[in-house]
Amino acid sequence: MREVAQTQLMFPRPKRGVKALLALYGVVGLLEAILVNWVPTVGMPIWKWLACYPAHALEHPWTVFTASLLADPDHWSQWLFTLVGIYFLAPDLEQRWGTWRLVRFVLGSTAAGFGLQLLLGLIAPAEARYFHLAMLFGSAATLAALAVAWGRENAASQIRLYMILPISGRLFVWITLGFCALGLFFPASVTEGVASPFGGFIAGLLLAGSPSPLRALYLRAKLAFLRRRNGGPISIDLEPRPKKRPGSPPLRVVSGGLGEETEKRVPPKDKRYLN
Repeated sequence: MREVAQTQLMFPRPKRGVKALLALYGVVGLLEAILVNWVPTVGMPIWKWLACYPAHALEHPWTVFTASLLADPDHWSQWLFTLVGIYFLAPDLEQRWGTWRLVRFVLGSTAAGFGLQLLLGLIAPAEARYFHLAMLFGSAATLAALAVAWGRENAASQIRLYMILPISGRLFVWITLGFCALGLFFPASVTEGVASPFGGFIAGLLLAGSPSPLRALYLRAKLAFLRRRNGGPISIDLEPRPKKRPGSPPLRVVSGGLGEETEKRVPPKDKRYLN
């Protein structure tokens, strides 16, 4: 009977990458809510500089990243949900991947989410008004990507959703897809645009894993290119070879033993023994 690893998403210990993400999302979201609500003459210009406006996306390309830092200034739930999602999902990924890969993953998934929304906005009919939002902001794409990545990296593990319902990492990926689909039924609640969570979901599938499917595809393409250029198969030695000092004598294998035979043996001149 196959054993299932037990994993609890309870009070992880964030490293520097997760701490930086929590601080960034926490401080920016909180300050924006304060400024927009209490000092709008200062807060609104900053908000417009960070939010993604599809009509001006080419003029302000950085907004496909910065729009993820914003949350609804009229409600605290979106801001808090973002912090909780990062806190519970990202530490395990940073432990496996390292800080810089986690940062690249967050940036890539965020851009993929808003990029998909902007792309569909160009080709969708005018009647599909939720593909033509005037302003985009929120972290749905980032959280969807983190959830998919966590589920893929812990596919055989079991967690307790909401500390009660036991589910596997594979099922967690499907549940994430279900939450993305809910935006199609309740589009007004998705400030990022209904396509943005799906962009994050796709990014999670392509960029998670060791190696990720995207990197595996790149390595296969590179190997095929090298084979074609060399006109034959390529042998890759994965074992690192020890470096040899210039002019050093070769090693010799001396059979071991005890007693008189060992005492009478004449040692080699280079004094190197390999028993």
